[in-house]
Amino acid sequence: MKATPNNRLRIILADDHPIFLIGLRAVLEQDDSLVIVGEASSPSALFQLVQDTPCDVLVTDFMMPEEQQNDGLRLLEQLRRHHPELPIVVVTMLNHAGLFRSILDLGVMGLLSKASLAQELPSAIAHARQHKPYVAQAIQRALSLAGEVGPDRLVSKEQLSPRELEVIRLLAAGHAVGEIAAQLNRSKQTVSAQKVSAMRKLGLSSEAALYIYVQEHGLA
Repeated sequence: MKATPNNRLRIILADDHPIFLIGLRAVLEQDDSLVIVGEASSPSALFQLVQDTPCDVLVTDFMMPEEQQNDGLRLLEQLRRHHPELPIVVVTMLNHAGLFRSILDLGVMGLLSKASLAQELPSAIAHARQHKPYVAQAIQRALSLAGEVGPDRLVSKEQLSPRELEVIRLLAAGHAVGEIAAQLNRSKQTVSAQKVSAMRKLGLSSEAALYIYVQEHGLA
């Protein structure tokens, strides 16, 4: 991950509520290894800021309504399309498992509840620094409960082959496909195919969702 000359992680903050921006800044400024390089309070301001300001992690509110942009998922889709390598940590006051799944499906690096920012934002940033997904405990619980009673309940890990299980454990531990291939003495194509097959069997559509599954089932 890129870094400033003194190795501080550069962070952009975005929220349309000034009090939450202050709260985000207060939490992050306690860590001397971070530096806040910009703040935005609307989608249009955020797009311009990300375009003009080099940063390593974006921490953004999910909903920042304005006339040109009133859809949180569309906001994230555009950010991911134009800045696919930028790790995004999303914070929200909403509590809806289906929405959480949709956010995670977009490939964000972290998903947090505003109710637990002080406790969990530092951990989310630490995970983002290592390119590992982080999902707040309350959101994990909501997803787990929805999985138990909803139509998209995750299937059992016993339906995976031993090699698929091996691959998802290593993925959830933060290893890239190339590293896994070298470690297991398989080709990248084989490991990628096993990853896709395992995630399809488990009903998972993002690596963040995979991370939740592995944690919940004690496979880490």
